[in-house]
Amino acid sequence: MNIIVTGCSKGIGFELVKLLSRENKVFAVSRDTSAIIAYKNKSKFSDNITPLSFDVVKVKQSQFDNLINENKIDVLINNAGCLINKPFVQLSKADYNSIMDTNFYGVVNMVQLSLNKLSNACGQVVNIGSIGGIQGSVKFPGLSIYSSSKGALSILTECLALELSDYNIKVNCLALGAVQTQMLHQAFPGFKADVNPDQMADYIYNFIKHSSKISNGLNIPVKKTNP
Repeated sequence: MNIIVTGCSKGIGFELVKLLSRENKVFAVSRDTSAIIAYKNKSKFSDNITPLSFDVVKVKQSQFDNLINENKIDVLINNAGCLINKPFVQLSKADYNSIMDTNFYGVVNMVQLSLNKLSNACGQVVNIGSIGGIQGSVKFPGLSIYSSSKGALSILTECLALELSDYNIKVNCLALGAVQTQMLHQAFPGFKADVNPDQMADYIYNFIKHSSKISNGLNIPVKKTNP
């Protein structure tokens, strides 16, 4: 398969590149590709890894098509994200823009840019959401904008599953619980998760290979704890 993964510099995205590249061609997208390049240089699957440095919010169609010259993309994994841990009363418009640009508009942009290539492959979009963006889940102080952006992503997933069905593209969202990443530390300093990034990457890959074939428009909670 040809797979695009965004947000690959660390955490789950980085582990996905390592895992997926064993059997697939991976376009590893990050603003900072130094860690990906370092891994590619020592990997026996280096030919399967293409590091790409661009901002998912700002990249244009011509640039995207030039960097990803495959006619077919089987899977787009929208993993790029950011988090601000700040009390609601202190939030600014700049905070809102930062979170919504990356966590929501970046996904919109990447799906639009990939549309023809995904359609050619009868492909799939996997959005990496958060259990905090699921209605009725436990919410935490300081994460109102982050959780709201992931809530918007969950609704977008349902809408795209309907609108992109004519393109033979399936769209699902995996709403993750606590995974031991830098972002988790930022949200919950000192908390130790029971799930590591490599374990979550393995779950995501299994979903891509199996569950996604019969799933569409789903927001699937994937958690052991929250947080």
